[in-house]
Amino acid sequence: MLDYVPYGVGVVSAALVVLAGGRWFRRTAWRLGLIDGPKLRGVHAEPVAKSGGMAIVVALAVSLLAQLVAARALGLEDAYLQDVNHLYLLLPAFAIAGLGLMDDLRPLGALAKLAVQAAAATVAWFLFFRIDNVNAAGLLEFSAGWLSLPLTVLFIVAVTNAFNMIDGVDGLCSGAAFIALLGIGGFSLLGGELHIELALPLGVAALAFRRFNLGKPKAFLGDSGSMFLGFLVATLALRAVTRGDGALDVLPLFLLLSLPVVDITTVFFRRLLQGANPLRADRGHIHHILLLLFDGNVPRTTATLLLMAAMGAAGAVWAGAEPMLAGAAITLPLGLYAAVYLAGGYASWSNLRNAGAASDAAHVLAERAKQAGAEAALSDSKLLEWMRLTGVQAAALLSEEGELVWSAGLPDSGRDALNIPLYASGRVERGRLVLQGQGRSGAMAFAAHLLLPLYPAFMELLALQTAEKAVEETRV
Repeated sequence: MLDYVPYGVGVVSAALVVLAGGRWFRRTAWRLGLIDGPKLRGVHAEPVAKSGGMAIVVALAVSLLAQLVAARALGLEDAYLQDVNHLYLLLPAFAIAGLGLMDDLRPLGALAKLAVQAAAATVAWFLFFRIDNVNAAGLLEFSAGWLSLPLTVLFIVAVTNAFNMIDGVDGLCSGAAFIALLGIGGFSLLGGELHIELALPLGVAALAFRRFNLGKPKAFLGDSGSMFLGFLVATLALRAVTRGDGALDVLPLFLLLSLPVVDITTVFFRRLLQGANPLRADRGHIHHILLLLFDGNVPRTTATLLLMAAMGAAGAVWAGAEPMLAGAAITLPLGLYAAVYLAGGYASWSNLRNAGAASDAAHVLAERAKQAGAEAALSDSKLLEWMRLTGVQAAALLSEEGELVWSAGLPDSGRDALNIPLYASGRVERGRLVLQGQGRSGAMAFAAHLLLPLYPAFMELLALQTAEKAVEETRV
């Protein structure tokens, strides 16, 4: 029983650092300029400190120190932390956190970030957090050979960035990290190797941070926190699903990381179909789709996605205990993710086929809005071409009071429409964009994403309408 005491000490230490030091970390973030201000892609109206990265990094360091002290006090030095590579892994992990901190202070270029991430992933490969022999549910097994290094680097870099990408709604990234790390701990127990010195305290630190990231958030993870979590989750997952014979179980690995992996894979190929830069951020992630389907309800969106992630992690542990059931374990979470994309119109062949042309049309209209004004752009014939490509039959812009500001197409009173809230900055709602098509209202979520370049033009019309009303009220 004493063997588990250091782990308990580490978990408690990590939680206390995050919970007790939350206010200090936020004040430090403000002093350093680590602030996330309101923006078009965001969901908050006020600036928020990006202190989560600092809190979680410090919590993990303190936790490891507390575990080592407890192990020595109990005379467990020889039985504790037998694989020193787990300690060495902190070197590239801290480098990733430092990279994220620099990006939080002043945005870095995508190539610079990828270079540092690739270097950190290469160090992890040398520490044997790698893809060597691959096993797919016992149906396929092969040796990666010379591809081991590039495959490992690609996987770690992808997962690192995937966690950064899902950090778009409150509590999602930290919650997904906690679930994945809890699954990693459970899976490692199945293999008989208790390598949870990093996984458990890191997961608890991520869970504790949610106290400051829900409701009206007091702090964000920032790139330093999301990439730090993503890097360690990716590397620890690789080690957890590697069997004693050196073969890596692909299906449990996917299930442990199902949410970030599904999201980044879908986003990458969707951006290619659009002709967009795969590395440029947009509002086409799975949480953006659910936000539209749930009428902007953030808690419901987060809870739904974390439930899917938890099903995946539970399926990973189940597949580890009963390898023959791996196929069944993967069916439910994959089906749920597919249902979200199907409901949002992201699985429609016509939508995907026309994505590039529709994106081009939207960007042309956005450029016209900059040059000639919103009214000129939204009366341009190019808008009708965009509507044809996306299957939108009618579009309307409503003010905050529900007054019609602009419309295009012929609405059908017998069909539901997708209502998209428009914010002046974060959560300050200024109006609604209504899209109607032939299918279900949710299927317009894909069109809403393709229309994103025109959102500033809609905000301009809403501002003009507000100004006109103010002038009329002054005259009266």
